[in-house]
Amino acid sequence: MAIRPDKNVLNEHAKFNTVEKYKAKAMENPVLVADVSQVDIDASKSRGYSKIDLATARELSGNPTLTAKELKDLKEKNVKEPTGKYKKD
Repeated sequence: MAIRPDKNVLNEHAKFNTVEKYKAKAMENPVLVADVSQVDIDASKSRGYSKIDLATARELSGNPTLTAKELKDLKEKNVKEPTGKYKKD
């Protein structure tokens, strides 16, 4: 199956792509979920973590969703448990 640039959904039929009410709707304000993993928390306890920048912190933990706000919280030791998809139920 070929992917066409005029389709937002892979299985969208060409006939319905021209009618406005059938067009796939793009999310206007997508919900961006940032997660803190246990690896991030453990790394924040290490020596010299307060001098690490965001790109380095993402690279060390393998967590691409880490944000600057969460990095600041990790440096200040405000995060005690994993959040988002890393949270254990």
